[in-house]
Amino acid sequence: MSLIFLLIPLLVSWVEGEFLLSMFVAFALLAVLWFLFYPKYFYGSIKKNIVKVINEGDNSSLTGKHTMMVTEDGLVEKSSKGEVKTPWSSITQIRETDEHIFILVSTMSGYVIPTSTFADAKALQQFKETLNAARDEKTG
Repeated sequence: MSLIFLLIPLLVSWVEGEFLLSMFVAFALLAVLWFLFYPKYFYGSIKKNIVKVINEGDNSSLTGKHTMMVTEDGLVEKSSKGEVKTPWSSITQIRETDEHIFILVSTMSGYVIPTSTFADAKALQQFKETLNAARDEKTG
C-alpha cells in the first residue's frame, strides 16, 4: 500500500507534464506513516474483534477439552458440547509446524492440534502416520 502512495504523485506528474515536488513529499510522508502505523492498527483491530466475538455469546464449543479421533470415515471431534464428524473428502490439506498440526477443511475452517497435547514424540508420530494413511486410503 505504501508503494501506491508513491506512485500516485508520479502518475499525476506524468499526466500534468511537470514534477510536483510538494505532492510527492506529502505522499511520501503518508507512505512512511502508513508503513509505521498500519500494522499496529491492523493487529489491534483483529484483537478487538476477537475479544468482541468471545464476549458476545456462548463459545464453550471452542474452548475446553476436545478429543480428535481418526476413523475409517474421517475425523471425529468430541467435546462437552457433542461431536463433529468430518469426512475425508472434506479435508483439503494437512500441514504441520513444530508446534501445531493444521487439518484444513476449507480456507476459513479446520482443526488446529497443538503438538504439545501428545504424551510424547512417539504418540505424535503415530497420530500423524495414522492420519496420513487413513486420508491417503480414502482419497487415493
